[in-house]
Amino acid sequence: MKKLILVPVLLTMAFACKKPVSDLETTPTLDVEEKNMGVWGVRTATWCGPCGSSLNGTQDIFEQNKHLVVGMAFKDAFIGTEGAQSDWGNHMFDVVAGQFDLGSSVPTTFQNFNTGTPGTIAEHLAAEVVVNGNYEIDFNGNDMVIRTTTKFFTNYEEQVFLVPFIIVDDLVGYQTSHPESPNTVHKRYVADVALPVNKASEDKNEWGYLISDRFVKEGHTVNMTFKATKKSQWANQNVKIGMVYFRKIGNQFFFLNAFSKY
Repeated sequence: MKKLILVPVLLTMAFACKKPVSDLETTPTLDVEEKNMGVWGVRTATWCGPCGSSLNGTQDIFEQNKHLVVGMAFKDAFIGTEGAQSDWGNHMFDVVAGQFDLGSSVPTTFQNFNTGTPGTIAEHLAAEVVVNGNYEIDFNGNDMVIRTTTKFFTNYEEQVFLVPFIIVDDLVGYQTSHPESPNTVHKRYVADVALPVNKASEDKNEWGYLISDRFVKEGHTVNMTFKATKKSQWANQNVKIGMVYFRKIGNQFFFLNAFSKY
C-alpha cells in the first residue's frame, strides 16, 4: 500500500470517453505507466498575509510526495521586477475556484479538484487506473514543444479531456508576510496551459482538450503535440507539465487522473 503524507479530502469518481479523436495522432507514442497520481493544490495570492507562512508546509508536501501527487500552486500573477509575470496568472487563479467550486478564500488547499465525493488521494492511488499519460519537452530558445501520449487501461465511456498545465518551480515573486518578504520563491506555480499545434490560439480551453468522445477500448492511445512560450525567467529544468485528465458530465468537469515527473 502506497503511503501518502496528506490528509483526507474529497475524491472524484472516474467516468469518461467516447469516440477516439484520431486527428490528434501527431506524435510518436511514448511509454505510459499504469498508475494513478493525485493532485495536491493550493490557492494563494500576493496580497494574502496568512498565505506567506503557509507556503512552506505546502511546498514540503509537494517535495515529499512528488512521485504520488502533482503539486499545483494557483496564484495571482507575480508582480515587480523580481517576478515572472504570467499572462494567465490571475485568470487561472479565478477559474480554478469557479469551475470546481473551491471557494474564494486564500490560502485554500484542495485535492483532485474535487468537492463532491468523500475520499482521499490514497484511495485514488489504489483505485483502478482508467487513463494515464507521459510527455517529453523540447526547448528551442523560448519555444517549447510538448509531445504527449495518453493511454486507456480499461474500456471507458463519456467524454475525456486532457489539460496540459505548465508548472514552473523557483519563481521569485512578492508575497505579503512571508519570511523572505517581499521576495518569495514559489514552487509548482501553474503558469499557463499549452496549446495543441493544430488548434488556433482562440481555441485554448483551460479545462481540457477533447481526447475521447465515445466508447474507447482498453489499450487505446492518443498522441498530441502541444506548444507554449517559455518566459525568460523560467529555467528549462524547472519547467514541468502537469497532465490532468477530466471527465465531463453536462457542463461540469470531474478529476480523473494526473501525471507529471520530477
